[in-house]
Amino acid sequence: CLAHLTGFCFLFSHLEQTTTFSEPMLIFLWLACVFTQSCSNDMKTVVKLIAASTQKEGAGFTVRRPLGSGKLSNEEVDPFLMLDELVPTDYKPGEFPGAPWHPHRGFDTVMYLKQGTGEHHDSMGNKGVLHAGDCQWLTTGSGLIHDEGQNHPGGVLHGFQLWVNLPAKHKMDPPAYREIRAADIPMMEAPGVKAKIIAGSCNGVQAVVRPIAPVQYIDFMAEKGATFAHTIPEELDTAIAYVYEGQGVINGRNVKSGEAVLLSAEGQGLSFTAEAPMSFLLLAGRKLREPIAWRGPFVMNTQEEINLAFKEYSQGTLCKHKPRPMQ
Repeated sequence: CLAHLTGFCFLFSHLEQTTTFSEPMLIFLWLACVFTQSCSNDMKTVVKLIAASTQKEGAGFTVRRPLGSGKLSNEEVDPFLMLDELVPTDYKPGEFPGAPWHPHRGFDTVMYLKQGTGEHHDSMGNKGVLHAGDCQWLTTGSGLIHDEGQNHPGGVLHGFQLWVNLPAKHKMDPPAYREIRAADIPMMEAPGVKAKIIAGSCNGVQAVVRPIAPVQYIDFMAEKGATFAHTIPEELDTAIAYVYEGQGVINGRNVKSGEAVLLSAEGQGLSFTAEAPMSFLLLAGRKLREPIAWRGPFVMNTQEEINLAFKEYSQGTLCKHKPRPMQ
């Protein structure tokens, strides 16, 4: 791994002055350093570091928003639209206001719950409860109306909602649901590092979700001092890491809780070292490079399509299909 080869180079540079090596060992160490240098040249660079904005959402709960606040442009985060973190908060029974009935059209919403429980309902009669570690991947497609987080029993709530844009040709697809229980989300483990793979793959471990837009969505959790290197497929030309706990170094940049780094399109490597127990979300995707018309809960390609969505919502004709299971 890159971290181990870097260690070889460090050792070689310090021992070559005082230690006599056999010729095969010298060749091995030299090749290791050359390979490490070629790997480092393929590492992505940090283009921007931003602090998440804090604001009210839904019926009045507080979120940290690293994506969708305007600090990074739609072009920079494409195909992602927004990422909200419901910061860990201890609520009394019934205190959490949730996000009462509201519509969506034209994109995917992904709810990932780290702590607590949350109910959800939609206008087609679907309902369920997410528990700690569960994820719901919802393709809103042509439109639906849903309610999130009502009837909270109390206790700590912590979670994330991600919006992923849909290609124009899929914006009017029938809505689709995929609910993944915590036990069914694949986990990759390395020394001092765990990674929950919600979408995409890591170290040969593949997610169970196959979203329309190809993305990686990985929750990395690292012990203090742990180091790990991850490869992002070349075709995924947007990559963002959002640290939600602890601090460390990501691709050479110091990052702490509440901060996100935008990585370059060039290169495939992401590496990190946790200076304290650190957790972060990696989002990587292929840019759609399509026009974005976005107003409130609707994300389409033209203003005319947005106006139609609001008109149909007001007339009660927004929902055209019953949500189906996602493959």
